[in-house]
Amino acid sequence: MSKKVLFAIGVVALMLVVANAAVFAEGGRVGVRPTPPLRVDGNQLKDPAGNTVLLHGWMQPTASYFNGNGRWYIDPWDWTRLRSLLTRSGVQNFLDYLEEVATLMSDPSPRYGRDHGWHCSFVRLNLDGVGGWSSAEGLVDPAQFDAWIDNFLVPYANILRSRGIYLVLCATGPMIVNVDGDMSKNAGKGTQERLLTFWERVAGAPGVKNADNIMFELMNEPVLVESALGNNQWGMQNKVYFEAFTKWLQPIIDVIRSTGANNVIWVPTLEWQGSPQQWAMYPFAGDNIGVAVHFYPAYGGVFDSVKGVQNLWNRQYKPAADRWPMIITEMFWTPFPDDPRNLVNGRTEYFGKAIKQAMDSQGNVSYLVGFIGDLLDDLNSSRPYDCELADREGAQAYFDWMPELAELSVRSFGYQPVPGRIEAEGFELMAFGIKVSSNADDPAGRHLSSFQPGDWVSYLVDVAEPGSYMMRFRFKASAQGNPEVIIKNQDGNVLAVVKLDHTTDNTAQDGADWCLASTAIDLQPGRQELVLEFQGGNGPYTTGIDWMEFISGSQ
Repeated sequence: MSKKVLFAIGVVALMLVVANAAVFAEGGRVGVRPTPPLRVDGNQLKDPAGNTVLLHGWMQPTASYFNGNGRWYIDPWDWTRLRSLLTRSGVQNFLDYLEEVATLMSDPSPRYGRDHGWHCSFVRLNLDGVGGWSSAEGLVDPAQFDAWIDNFLVPYANILRSRGIYLVLCATGPMIVNVDGDMSKNAGKGTQERLLTFWERVAGAPGVKNADNIMFELMNEPVLVESALGNNQWGMQNKVYFEAFTKWLQPIIDVIRSTGANNVIWVPTLEWQGSPQQWAMYPFAGDNIGVAVHFYPAYGGVFDSVKGVQNLWNRQYKPAADRWPMIITEMFWTPFPDDPRNLVNGRTEYFGKAIKQAMDSQGNVSYLVGFIGDLLDDLNSSRPYDCELADREGAQAYFDWMPELAELSVRSFGYQPVPGRIEAEGFELMAFGIKVSSNADDPAGRHLSSFQPGDWVSYLVDVAEPGSYMMRFRFKASAQGNPEVIIKNQDGNVLAVVKLDHTTDNTAQDGADWCLASTAIDLQPGRQELVLEFQGGNGPYTTGIDWMEFISGSQ
């Protein structure tokens, strides 16, 4: 759309400085927050511990045009080709750039002359190109599509999880949407068929299905829908079309759930995602679903009218947000005085503060501000970490809000029962640099990897009975690794030490290069925090931790 061109002109984790229950007695540590699965509870997003969660992020186009115009990578055309040093067209070249962006956008270190950095906790990924799809024919090469999922989508989700960031995956671009004629008549039969195909395969894919940090935004900016499928009578602003859109979208929700995937679904709205009141009139069916909307100064012609912003919110957004959690997946503002009709023509003092007040008062609205190219000054000339903060008002205000927004999104897996098994990626906090990786023998499973000496991970546990437990690890380690894991309580006292050495007698082969190691550990009853520290050996470790299991001595 034209707004994408306008943004092109301007052309990750919530990371917290820990100051609450996650501070260890050894001193306040700064680390990566987890991305536990979120669930819709009434009109709120909740984590497994029952915390209400609000997310704040950025929009990430995938096309190289928006990310340095081909200077840093070239759009991959073969999704089985992982690395290309000469042409920068390999999938890994693409992932390396996206990892740099995600690291920057979740790095709390002081930047741009401020005393803080970015604290983003989600990214909305725009699919400008999808492997195996063409604009003319849709899905033409299933093998390339599967490679796109396996070699790009799942590894990218793991990169984000390593930084405490949720992925909102949005079906965008002419390969999947905007296929029924002009760009506004985009909620017709052809688009529906492509979305059904896309979401059934993506939602059911190992590594995506029920992945803790992956959510689905079903479509970008439906504009017009037919009053009845195939009748060529298009519209958007009355009840006939609202009801038709519900009937049009429901099969897409249903096909996702038919795969067994229970990832959070975000449903769009008509009118460039600006009429969410339609859902209050004709609601969708299903669980774990929220509403995805857009909000720009040009919507409703509000621009810098503080009253206009609030009135538009009350009329068209609040009816849906009162019933479901809401996420704003496009929003930006900065003055364009020579073009009063410009989509983003607004100032922070009026539009920015007014929309923030509306969202804050609502209490259940997650949101982003801008493309990555709106937030950084010149991606065509510099790598993301070398860019300055853009001088556009929306970018300046959003960065200033970061510390405040960071406090709104404390996520936790909660206290996990002992005895029992804890997946390694179910941490409470972990050191920067540790990676979340997919298991080779089970792509739906994850493990922690890339440990350095001195790295640490913490877990919350609820011990049923005091006494001695066998603590068993499923791990893999090379001869150059074999670190010691020092298990401490929240007071810093050492409870046990285990060596992750696949050559010693206390390990057993467990398939797919995984081994078992165990140690005895005495635990007090009740809720507590355990800290695993990695020492010894030669770093970086080629070590992976899949899970740990606590077995009572009485068992």
